Amino acid sequence: MIQNMWNINVVVTLLKKHGIRYLVISPGGTNKEFAKVVQDDSFFKCFSVVDERSAMYFAIGLYLQTGEIVATSCTSAQATRNYIPGLTEAFYKEVPILAITMEKHPRFKYQGYMQAPDQTSLPKDCVKKAFELPSIQDETDMLHSVRLINESILELSRGRLGPVQLCIPWLDNELDDIEVKPRIIKRYSTTSNWDDVNLSNKRIMILIGEHRPFSKHESEIIDGFCDSHNAMVYVNHISNFHGKYSVYGSLSLWTMSFENFESDFAPDIIITIGGLTGDYPLFLTLSRSKLKNTEHWSLSQDGRIVDTYDKLSRVFQCDTGYFFNKLTINTQSDHDYYNLWSKMAESKSMSIEVPFSSVYVAEKLHNKIPSNSRMDFAILNSLRVWSFFRIDPSISCYSNVGAFGIDGGLSTMLGQSVVTDELCFMIIGDLAFCYDMNCLSIRHIKNNVRILLVNNNGGIEFKLNGINNKSIDKYTAASGHFKNAQGWAEACGFRYLMAENKTEFDFNIDTFVKYSDSPILFEIFTSDIEESDALRKFREENSEFSLTEKMKNRTKNVLRKILK
Repeated sequence: MIQNMWNINVVVTLLKKHGIRYLVISPGGTNKEFAKVVQDDSFFKCFSVVDERSAMYFAIGLYLQTGEIVATSCTSAQATRNYIPGLTEAFYKEVPILAITMEKHPRFKYQGYMQAPDQTSLPKDCVKKAFELPSIQDETDMLHSVRLINESILELSRGRLGPVQLCIPWLDNELDDIEVKPRIIKRYSTTSNWDDVNLSNKRIMILIGEHRPFSKHESEIIDGFCDSHNAMVYVNHISNFHGKYSVYGSLSLWTMSFENFESDFAPDIIITIGGLTGDYPLFLTLSRSKLKNTEHWSLSQDGRIVDTYDKLSRVFQCDTGYFFNKLTINTQSDHDYYNLWSKMAESKSMSIEVPFSSVYVAEKLHNKIPSNSRMDFAILNSLRVWSFFRIDPSISCYSNVGAFGIDGGLSTMLGQSVVTDELCFMIIGDLAFCYDMNCLSIRHIKNNVRILLVNNNGGIEFKLNGINNKSIDKYTAASGHFKNAQGWAEACGFRYLMAENKTEFDFNIDTFVKYSDSPILFEIFTSDIEESDALRKFREENSEFSLTEKMKNRTKNVLRKILK
């Protein structure tokens, strides 16, 4: 079994033995355990800097003033990339900074796993050397890790001074304790023999990830395939697909027990199109190793092997139209699989009394967004919450789920807004806004921009258990870094709206979604506890969990109230 904490504990021990006491920590989930270990250790002098670009330059400043080696810590996804400008400066300035970066387990590289870009592919003039630690399972791995950590620290001052990367792997979830059987993966092209490709009597889930809006012709081809097969199309907003057999299934999966999914809702075949979904309930369900009778077919024009759910059996190196046209047959399905999913999705309640929160805002606003608008969602909570609510099919939706980093979402939306006259909405949290707020000064911004900023004082993603844990606020959630956006927004020519409660929000909704002679930033102020409570209540009211799971949830809720 992989021991996640062993690497972190050894790194911390050796930092102390080598006398490295200054730490610059940026918030994140993958590095949260590192932050927990060092934040209350009196040996270390820790600083919290939200944006990794600033964090690295901040670390340079610490070195210039103290002359001591400085270590930094960041999470996975885009975080390491944000170190690059500062690391480049440190490289040429000859500043010894140990950039401690986190990565998902190496088996997830280039496999469509969320927040898992290659963390050690830095430019050659960023670091003197990059060290990637092994995932520790036994004494041999431990000895290997100890040597690499020491070597990385010594490399900071070997020859010329300079920055060094130390990358720590992290496994999010352990596999179920079952035997892994070898599975053959086949590749098909337009010139291959497809005689063994058989979809008869199969329940098919067409899974569409991030995708630009489909043309009418493309949609008709997929609909035609579904007409003739027992298929449904699993989508969310960033799929930008609105066919006859589409199902918005994220809320259903989030509120469904795995036992229920496995027995009644599991597909025989998953056919994937497009990029990442950004849908954690979907990933956590489909990647379960207990799901033994489901296989994954991937449509990929370059024929790459992307085994996102550890069930890949066939790769079709062709375009979407060719694949679905070739496998459409002259029969009519009874569509019982689609009907099952559709009935489940339609049974969910969208009108639940919740505290003032992201959930409340989405519930009130989702059906007021004007038709033909554009919507962008920051990761993670904004995208999650809005995936539960249906919006008008004419609205195209986007999110930066490619490399799945927190930064750049606002700039992406502004790039869209300058080449359209339709309203462009951005749903973003305070942590993501803080990364990208400089883009409000872009002089090309038009009056069609609408930014909804949810300010809950830090990264709510790290506080979803409802427990007001102040230790999380220190470095992982980085609370207290940002007060409000009014001054900067108004200085940049935005009309500023704000709400601290439901009444104020409801009063401003119509102004926010209508024409204005200036761009609008609408900032709402919520609490982390109420954000967590709203998600919990919304989930429980729509729950299809088993009795055992409900009892577990009740126990957690009792504990949450005791520790409040």
